Amino acid sequence: MIKSDRVYLRLMERKDVPYKVKWVNDPDVRRTLFFQEISELGTEQWLNKVALDSTRKDFIICDLETDNPIGFASVVKIDLMNSKAETYLCIGDKEYWGKGYGTEVKRMLLRYVFIELGLNKVYSYNWVENKRMIEINKKLGFTLEGQLRKDIFANGEYKDRVIFSMLKEEYLKLIND
Repeated sequence: MIKSDRVYLRLMERKDVPYKVKWVNDPDVRRTLFFQEISELGTEQWLNKVALDSTRKDFIICDLETDNPIGFASVVKIDLMNSKAETYLCIGDKEYWGKGYGTEVKRMLLRYVFIELGLNKVYSYNWVENKRMIEINKKLGFTLEGQLRKDIFANGEYKDRVIFSMLKEEYLKLIND
């Protein structure tokens, strides 16, 4: 379990599947994600498969005070040889939007990747129009590596993505300043 002042991350379990399905299937939430609509059965099958995959960790974000799930976060494509991993997160409960939870969780993921896993680089992809996540990445000191034009076909159109990254040396400098 990974804790901060207001939330904690724990590994996703079967009991969390209905939450993830509800959030991903909400059009407002899904607009920020690289997901299509999902089902509980398909998500259970996905969870059974990824729980055994050593190249990823899938977490549920819980409110520290209430223990209620409020979103999910993952570290995926953990590449030990090249010492890097991708992260993503979703604050699914819209009551928690705009209150700094995304920034807090992203900080937790950075600590996990750089300190716990000891990797050298973390990166994340975002839709160009996902201004909140782009601002979070900038605020935390990520570098914009580039824009991938018409990179993904989603919701009937080709959409641009941006890729942000941070190196361990940059992270250590930020936390030690």
